[in-house]
Amino acid sequence: MTMRGLAMAGLLALGAVAFGGAAAAQTSEVHMQGHQCRNLGKSNKLFDKNYYIYFETNSSRIDPKYDKEFARIVKLAKGQNAQQICVFGKASKIGNQQGNINLSNKRAQNVAAALEAQGWPRSKMVTLAEGEAWGWLEETLTWDSKEDRRVRIRLSR
Repeated sequence: MTMRGLAMAGLLALGAVAFGGAAAAQTSEVHMQGHQCRNLGKSNKLFDKNYYIYFETNSSRIDPKYDKEFARIVKLAKGQNAQQICVFGKASKIGNQQGNINLSNKRAQNVAAALEAQGWPRSKMVTLAEGEAWGWLEETLTWDSKEDRRVRIRLSR
C-alpha cells in the first residue's frame, strides 16, 4: 500500500471512531513509523483523552503557562498507573517539509523533557514527530492553523 493509501486508511479509521463506527473498539494507536501507544480503550476516560500543548509559528518554545498542565498530566499518569505517556508533535505546512518534520520532533522532545522535569521517566515515554499536518496533501491546507502547531499527549497502558 502506498503512503497516501496508508494515510487515507488512517483517516477512514479516525472517521469511524469519531462517528461511532467499527474502529471505535480499537485498543492501540499505531503510527506509520511503527510507534505504538496503547491508549484507546474504553475502561478509563483519562486514557481516552488527548491533552494539547500549542506553539507559536516556527517555534518549539513551550509557554510557561503549560507548567501546571504538565504537573497535572504526570499526577494523573502516576495515579492511574499509566505504563507510558505518548507525545506526538505536529507542525503546520508553513515552510518546507523537512523543516516541519524537524520542528515537530523538537516540539515533541521539548514536551517530553517538560514531563520528565515533572517526574515522569523518559524511558516510559513514546515520542513521535508527525511532521506536517496533512503532509500528504502537498498543495492543500497550507494555512498556519493553531491546531497544526501542537503536541498531542495521551496516557497509555
